[in-house]
Amino acid sequence: MERKQGNKSRGNGEGTIYYSNTLQKWVAQYIEPSGSRKTLTQKKNEKVTDFKKRFTKAINEINQNTYISDSNISLYTIISEYVENKHNTGITSDRTYIRDKETLKLLNKICIDFINKPIQKVSLLEIKRCLPNFTKIEIKHKNGTKTRFYSQNVIDKTFRFLKLGFKIASSERIIAFNLMDNQSIKKPKAKQETKAVEALTIDEEKELIKILNSIKHKYKDIILLDLFTGMRIGELLALTKNDINLTNNTITINKTLTRDKNDKVILGSTTKTLAGQREIIMSMKAKQLLKKIINRKINNIYNLIFFDYENNTFITPNEINLFLKRLNDKNHFCKSIHTHMLRHTYATRCIEAGMSPKVLQKNLGHKKIQTTLDTYTSVFEKFNKDENEKYDIYMKNLGM
Repeated sequence: MERKQGNKSRGNGEGTIYYSNTLQKWVAQYIEPSGSRKTLTQKKNEKVTDFKKRFTKAINEINQNTYISDSNISLYTIISEYVENKHNTGITSDRTYIRDKETLKLLNKICIDFINKPIQKVSLLEIKRCLPNFTKIEIKHKNGTKTRFYSQNVIDKTFRFLKLGFKIASSERIIAFNLMDNQSIKKPKAKQETKAVEALTIDEEKELIKILNSIKHKYKDIILLDLFTGMRIGELLALTKNDINLTNNTITINKTLTRDKNDKVILGSTTKTLAGQREIIMSMKAKQLLKKIINRKINNIYNLIFFDYENNTFITPNEINLFLKRLNDKNHFCKSIHTHMLRHTYATRCIEAGMSPKVLQKNLGHKKIQTTLDTYTSVFEKFNKDENEKYDIYMKNLGM
């Protein structure tokens, strides 16, 4: 029902609707869910009944929790606030925070055409057009343009952030519906082949051990212990004397070297993942080595068994990698080497020895056994083949 000029009334009992003598049109006001006051004005040639329907529709959407406020917030801002909030509330470590910031930085390049515009204005077509950017980027050089292909791991991280941004916007009623739920939006696949797990062969491992035993170097025992335990290098460099129990033959792994948000190496208070906190049974080789190591004088504030006393600081994973490279450049015992290969070498020897996947999962600190199975698929397949051949040999020996 229309009101007289200047007279205000309630629309469905909520908000205010009235005819403005000054504007010479109908005006409505209501409070949005965000707490902001919203003003609607009658459009040119819009019937009074249609204007009131528009006002009533807004009120009903507020009551039904389907109302969408106008917003200029961008996809980049939404994800950035999420990353900052998780770090500020202690959910993510400094190291994870750095990785998240790097992922967001890369996503900004991949989705440059729309990531900084209001998310309410992003179209499905814009998202579809940017999907190829998840697999590669064109880098301009003086002599032309070079294509860099991203690994599947990088694609997984950036695409997850893209989906996350729209999911947050949808849950907070910033957008009416989540464009990433569209069935035509699929995560891209890497164009470059996933590299197989690299491990030293038995002969290469023997040669490396022989070389290490022939030299005196502060990194020598670190590399040997990694070969004999399969620990992540950060976990190994964070071991203290209290973590070694020679009576029970166990190593307690409950922390790792990591980096803070300023990219400075620090001693973390926990491991990379919750599953990384574990107690493993040390092999005879590891026990013999650790007996020798913990008998040395340990005189650092962290009680670490490996420490750079010359510079009064931590020994970093990068230092070990550089030493391994120099060692290989001099002795040529394998094609290439880095610390993670030592972990893979340990795992490969365990599988070859017949260790069960479940025990190996615990030793490596994998959260899920599927991670162990997927990472060492080819090694397990070869082991299974060799084991099955034992049946043929056995039956043949029986004359059957």
